[in-house]
Amino acid sequence: MSPKSKENKRQKAQLQPKKQVQKVVSISSNKWIWVALAVVIITTFIIYFRAIKFNILYSWDDSLYIRENSHIKDLKWENIKLFFTNFYVAHYQPITILSYAIENKLGGGKAFLFHFDNILLHLFNTCLVYVLIRRISPKSAAVALITAAFFAVHPLHVESVVWIAERKDVLYSFFFLLALIMYSSYLKTEKIKHLIFAGIFYVLSCLSKSAAVILPLVMLLMDYYAGRKISVKMFLEKVPFFLISLVFGIVAMLATKKALIPAPDMSIVEHLSIVSFSFFSYLFKAFIPVCLSPIYPYPEDIGSGLPIMYYLSFLFVLAILVFVWYSRKWGRDIIFGFVFFIITIMLVLQFIPTGLAIMADRYSYIPYIGIFFIIGKVYERLALMVNVKLNYQRYLLIFFLFGFISYSALAYERVGIWENEDTLFSDVISQYPHCKLALGGRAMYFMNYHSNYAHDKITKEEGYKKAIADFENSLKYTTDIKEKALVYYDIGVAKNSLGDTAAAKLEYDKSLEVDPSYRDSYLNRGICYMNYYAKIVYARDNEKQMAAINNSIKDFDKAIILDNNFLDAYVNRGNAKIMLKNDTGAIKDFDKAIALNQKDKNALVYINRGIAKNDLKEYESAIKDFDLAIAINANYPDAYTNRGCAKFYLKDYQGALKDYNKVIELTPQDANAVKNRDVVNAILGIAKK
Repeated sequence: MSPKSKENKRQKAQLQPKKQVQKVVSISSNKWIWVALAVVIITTFIIYFRAIKFNILYSWDDSLYIRENSHIKDLKWENIKLFFTNFYVAHYQPITILSYAIENKLGGGKAFLFHFDNILLHLFNTCLVYVLIRRISPKSAAVALITAAFFAVHPLHVESVVWIAERKDVLYSFFFLLALIMYSSYLKTEKIKHLIFAGIFYVLSCLSKSAAVILPLVMLLMDYYAGRKISVKMFLEKVPFFLISLVFGIVAMLATKKALIPAPDMSIVEHLSIVSFSFFSYLFKAFIPVCLSPIYPYPEDIGSGLPIMYYLSFLFVLAILVFVWYSRKWGRDIIFGFVFFIITIMLVLQFIPTGLAIMADRYSYIPYIGIFFIIGKVYERLALMVNVKLNYQRYLLIFFLFGFISYSALAYERVGIWENEDTLFSDVISQYPHCKLALGGRAMYFMNYHSNYAHDKITKEEGYKKAIADFENSLKYTTDIKEKALVYYDIGVAKNSLGDTAAAKLEYDKSLEVDPSYRDSYLNRGICYMNYYAKIVYARDNEKQMAAINNSIKDFDKAIILDNNFLDAYVNRGNAKIMLKNDTGAIKDFDKAIALNQKDKNALVYINRGIAKNDLKEYESAIKDFDLAIAINANYPDAYTNRGCAKFYLKDYQGALKDYNKVIELTPQDANAVKNRDVVNAILGIAKK
């Protein structure tokens, strides 16, 4: 064959299509992409749907945000102003608190709406992730679909979605993703309106959770991935965003300043190892989500050496970083995804060690987008490079489908542990039996839930006994003095609720031996002296009875010295002084309690002060106090009983009769009220004759 013939044949061969390469059509074609995305959304909704039936947690942050937050109970302008001027649970998150108030108004405080909105926000976020990645990587819809699918069903995201208190996570992410989408539009059009919208969504994100402050760094990363040349303009357009970041960063530090819990003491090597271990764990669990827990406590042997895995994790992280740096030879995909992960998770990596846990599932919510993006890009590249005859693309799809189904099943299972604090903390204890935070949390659930919501005595007693067992177990792993004092106090409260006041008093003694500055133990021990020893144990021994009352006053005095605004201490000291016939001193204590202006307790204080005035025969002044108490709580029998007595001594028999009738209406079993009514009726009968 002549050289010319060979050249013609070579050129002809170049014009022939290369059969060994195929395009990505299986999950990226417009025909199937929306069907696949719909399947992802439906699957995600099914995973989380049963959470709608869960109640609001009785402890942890749910109680602080919802149950005990009086500001969200009434959606009025005064409260809305408070949302934007107050810190809540050591965070500045006005938009998040406002969302709770709106839900409380619309749903009457029912848990289902709080849960439903969290789920709805997660579904919206899934769609926004798809849109964002589709814009960042427009070549193939498969990348966006894979990223959104794994984001939607990953088991580590359950905590952010099911835990009502983590509304801030899904809400800030919603605005965060919108801001990035607007910025991606700006990168394509350079229209200033897109940059303005990005700024608006950024502010809303920061108002939902301070974690949003890292958005300007992500914007710079998007500049890098889009191939923008470094210029003055590129940095100037970010100046407003960095200023916003600075402002909200300072606000966040002010919010958390007083609430920071110091981490255990550790050496520099241990600190570095824990940071490395946390970082590596987040990466590892992104691919293999096993050994998940609502709490990841610090290792027990911290301070005296860590498990070998903590030290090796530093080498693993170093190897990963080297690989990422080397990947620049293949393009910017891996670097973009990995740096996105680093930027969005670096604030929670314990560089400044705080708190009682080394990591948390919820912190992975936004950062994992970067990891899933890398997975999508790997699929895209392999699918474009594989040989048609081997049909690797089909195997890749099967592999990803298996991963999606596995993650979905694991996520569905994880949702179940958030049903209540028993299932939640039991999950932690099953993996970390020595986790005092979980033991204490479950104990508080047993004590509070069963005391407030159990309908029979046996169930209540069972709850208190379980609480005591958990508290006593947690003491084995508690070294901090103040923590120990609190645990002894809680055991005392549980034993007192079981009717064993003598045993409760011993627990308060232990609490004060450990920490003599614990005011609540003084208060409760004083109540034990006053209501149990003085009124019951020594009821027939005047000398010991007086000694018990004086002991109670000493404890109330100490509690007040520790906290000059301790309302309960003033109220109980006033009651003790009444028992000593020191009514004038009692009135002074009740005056102080009323001055503290805690309206939810003032009804009782007014009644007690009225009783002291009755003893001093200041009946007209006493009646005014009982009137004030009734104005606060119209169904308080003691207020009517004592007002009836005051009216009786003032010879207002008709008024006394009305009050005694009201007492009998409220408490038909009150024998004293019936007796008093009979006496008044007899007097009125004689008067008629």
